[in-house]
Amino acid sequence: MQQILITAAAGVLVAAASAASGFWAGDTYGAGRVQQAWDKDKTTRAQATTTQVITNSEKASAHASQSTTAVDRFVTAQAPAAADAAARIADARRLQRDADRRADRYRAMSKASEAERDRLASYAAGLDASLAEGRLLAEELRATLVDRDNRIRLLADTIRADRILCGATDPGAEP
Repeated sequence: MQQILITAAAGVLVAAASAASGFWAGDTYGAGRVQQAWDKDKTTRAQATTTQVITNSEKASAHASQSTTAVDRFVTAQAPAAADAAARIADARRLQRDADRRADRYRAMSKASEAERDRLASYAAGLDASLAEGRLLAEELRATLVDRDNRIRLLADTIRADRILCGATDPGAEP
C-alpha cells in the first residue's frame, strides 16, 4: 500500500509538473499576443494622430492664407476708396462755398431792391444752400457705403475661410 501511495504521489507530482509547464508556455504565448495587439494599437493611434495633426496644420495654413488675402484686399480697397471719398467731399465743400458766395451776392442785390426781391433772393439762397448741403451729405453717404461694402467683403471672406477651416462642404455658399 505504501508503494501505491508513493506511486500515486509521484504520478500527481509528474502531472502537476507537466500542467505547470503547459500553463507557463500558454501564459507566455498569451502575453506575447497581448503585447503584439497593444503595439499594433499604439502604432495605429500614432499614425491617426500624425494624420490628424498634418490635416489640421494644412487647414490652419489655408485659413491663415485666406484671412491674409481678405485683409490685404480690404486694405488695398481702403486707400482708393478714401481718396475718392476725400475728392468727392472736397468737391461738395467747394460747391457749398460757392453757394455761400452766391447767397452773399443775392443778398447784396436784394438790399437794393424792394422787399419782394429780398424774399426771392433769400429763397433762392436757401435752395442753393440746401442743394449744396444735400450734395455734401450724398457724397459722405457714398463714402460710408463704399467703406461698408469693403467691410462686408472682408467679413464674407473671413466667414468663407472659417467655414473651410471647420470643414464646410460648400465654403462658397452665401452666409
